Amino acid sequence: MIEMHGSYDLALVVLSYGIAAIASLTALDLAGRIRVSEGVATHVWLAGGAFAMGTGIWAMHFIGMLALNMPVSFGYDMSLTFVSLTAAILASALALSIVQSGALAMRRLAFGGIVMGTGVCLMHYVGMEAMQTQGALTYRPLLFAISVLIAVSASVVALWLAFRLNSGMAGRRSPFWQRGMAALVMAIGITGMHYTGMAAAIYPPGVMLETTGGVSPDHLAVMVALVSTCIMLAALMMSIYDAHLSSRTARLADSLQRANRELKDMVYRDQLTQLPNRLLLEERLDSLLTQAADQPDGFAVFFVDLDRFKTVNDSLGHHAGDELIKQAASRLQAAVRETDTVARVGGDEFMVITGIGAHREVVTILAQRIVRSLSKPFQIDNNVVRVSSSVGVSLYPEHGKDKHELMIHADAAMYCAKDMGRNNFQFFEQGMTSIAERRTLLESRLRLAIENDSLMLAYQPKVNVATGKITGVEALLRWNDAELGFVSPDEIIPVAEDTGLILPIGEWVLRTACRQSKAWYRDGHEMMPMAVNLSAVQLNNRHFVTVVRNVLGETHFPPHCLELELTESAIMQNPDHALLILRELRELGIVLSIDDFGTGYSNLSQLKRFPINRLKIDRSFMAGVVSNNQDAAIVKAVVALAHSLNLEIIAEGIETEEQLAFIKQLQGHQYQGYLCSKALPAEELGEFLAAREPVKA
Repeated sequence: MIEMHGSYDLALVVLSYGIAAIASLTALDLAGRIRVSEGVATHVWLAGGAFAMGTGIWAMHFIGMLALNMPVSFGYDMSLTFVSLTAAILASALALSIVQSGALAMRRLAFGGIVMGTGVCLMHYVGMEAMQTQGALTYRPLLFAISVLIAVSASVVALWLAFRLNSGMAGRRSPFWQRGMAALVMAIGITGMHYTGMAAAIYPPGVMLETTGGVSPDHLAVMVALVSTCIMLAALMMSIYDAHLSSRTARLADSLQRANRELKDMVYRDQLTQLPNRLLLEERLDSLLTQAADQPDGFAVFFVDLDRFKTVNDSLGHHAGDELIKQAASRLQAAVRETDTVARVGGDEFMVITGIGAHREVVTILAQRIVRSLSKPFQIDNNVVRVSSSVGVSLYPEHGKDKHELMIHADAAMYCAKDMGRNNFQFFEQGMTSIAERRTLLESRLRLAIENDSLMLAYQPKVNVATGKITGVEALLRWNDAELGFVSPDEIIPVAEDTGLILPIGEWVLRTACRQSKAWYRDGHEMMPMAVNLSAVQLNNRHFVTVVRNVLGETHFPPHCLELELTESAIMQNPDHALLILRELRELGIVLSIDDFGTGYSNLSQLKRFPINRLKIDRSFMAGVVSNNQDAAIVKAVVALAHSLNLEIIAEGIETEEQLAFIKQLQGHQYQGYLCSKALPAEELGEFLAAREPVKA
C-alpha cells in the first residue's frame, strides 16, 4: 500500500501542549473543589468540571490533528466529531468521580486508569475516523498498542496526582506550583498519547477535500482553540474564585473556633493561673459524683486557703500577690496526682478534687503534702515571702452526697484549720458547720460594728516594779454585740486579719487610744504613755507608717509616749520588710516592744537585728513561776537575755505578791495584771487614776 506522509506545524504542536496543560490544571483544580463540596454543589462541579476538562482534552486532540500538514486537505464528519467530544467528557467525568471521595486503593486506581484510558483512546480514534477520506484509515499495530498503553498510564498518573494533591484537610488546597508541575506532567502524557496515535495512522492516498457537510480546517482550528480555551479558563477561574471563598470561609470558621475556645477558656479557666475555675470544677464534680454513684470507693474534696495572703498584697503590692498566687498554683499542681483536679475558686482560695478510689490514708498524705509545699518560702522579685495554708477536707460519701454539701463541709473544715492555728489540715466533723456559720455571722456583724462605731477600748495600767507608780496603759479591744454578746479579741482578730478589717480597726484603735490619753492629760493627769497592739497585717501594709504619722499629727500625741506591741510571728513573716518599717517607726520616736515573748519563733539571731525597746513576758510563763521550776527558769533566761541586750522587761499576768516579788528579784522594770487592775473602760480608768494618784490642779 502506498502511504501518504505529512509534517507538523510546530506552533500548533506547542499550542496543543499548552491546551493540554490548561486542561490538566483545570482537572486538578476541579478535583479539589468536588472533593470538598457537598450536596448539589458536588454534582454541579462534577458536571461542569467534566465538560470543561473533556472539552480541553478534545480541543488538544483536534488542534494536534490540525498541526499535521498533509499534501491534500480534508474535512471532518460532525456526528463523529460530537461522539469524540462526548467520549472525552465521559472519560473526564469518570476521572473526577473516582477522586471525589474515599481512599484511592490500587485496584480502584488500576480500574479507573483502564476505563479512563479507554475513553481517551475512544475519543482520539473516533476523532481520527471523523476525517472525511475516500479510503479507510489503518494503524500500525505496535504504535497503536503503545498509544493505548500511554493513554492508560497517563490516566493512572492523572488519577493519582489528582487524588494526592486534593487529599488533605477539607478546604486546604495544595500549593499552586505543585498543581502546575503536575499539570505539565499530565500534559506530556496526554499529548504523548495523541501524537503516538497520530504516528500509528496510515493515511490512504488520494484524500479529497469534502465540502458538503464538512467544516473548514482553518475555521475549525480557530473555533476549537477559542471555545475550548474560554471554557477551561472560565471553569478554572470559577474554581479558583470558589476556592478563595471557601478558603476565606475556612479561615473565618477557624477564627470562630479559636474565639469559641478562647471564650470557653474565659468562662471555665482562671485567667491568672489558667487553672479551672469554680464553674468548671463544679462540672467535673458533677461528673465525678455520677461515676462514683456506681462504685464502692469515694473521693475527697480539699478547700485550700492561703493564710495572711492580704498581708502580701498590702505590703508588696498586687503584682506580688498575683505572682504568689501563680507560684502557689504551680506548687499545688506539683503536690497532687495527675488524676486530681486543682481549681482556683477565689482570691487566695483553691479547691482540689481527687479521683475515685482515694482512701482516707491517701487523702491524709495529699493534705500533708499540700500544707508542706505551701509552707516553704516563696521568692517574689527580691523578696522572700512566707505564708502558710489552712486546708479543709471532706470525703464522699461520708461527709456529703452532693457537690454543695461536700464543698460547704470542706470550707467549714478549712475554717476550723484556721482556728487551730493555721498551717494545718482538718477533716470535716459534725459541728464544724456551726463554727463556719458563726464565723460568717461574726464577719458581717463586725463590719456593721465598724460602720456603727460600736467597738470599744479598755485600758490596763502598767506599773513600775520598783516604785509602784503607774507608767502607762495598754489599749485592748472590746466588743459587746447585740446579737452575739461579748466577743473576745481571740475571736475577733483572726476574722479581722483574714478579711482585711484589721486595717480600719487598727487605725481606729490607734486614733482612739491617742485621743483618750490626751483627754486624761486635759483632765489633769500626767501624759499617759499608750501601748497599742499591732497586727502582722498592719505591719506589712505599705501605708502603715503614713497612717501612724497622720494619727500622731491629728491628735498631737507625742511619739515617745506611743508604744507599739507586736509579736515575734508578725515580724518573722517578712523580716526584711519588718526591719524597714520598724526603723522608720523608731526614727519617729515611737517605742517598740515584743509581745508574748517566748511563744513564737524566739529567734535570738533575728531579734538583735530589730530596733526593739522592750520585751513582754507572756502571762503563760508568769502563771507558774512560783510553783513550776521550768517556768521560772524560762523567765529568768528571758530576763537575762533582755538585760544583755539593754531591753526593758514587762511582765504580764501578775496577780499575786509572790509573782511580783519574783519579777522584782530579777530586776524587771514594769508589770501588768490583776494585782494592780484589770482592763477598765476609759471613764473608770480615769477614776482609778484619780484615786491612786492626785490630779494636778
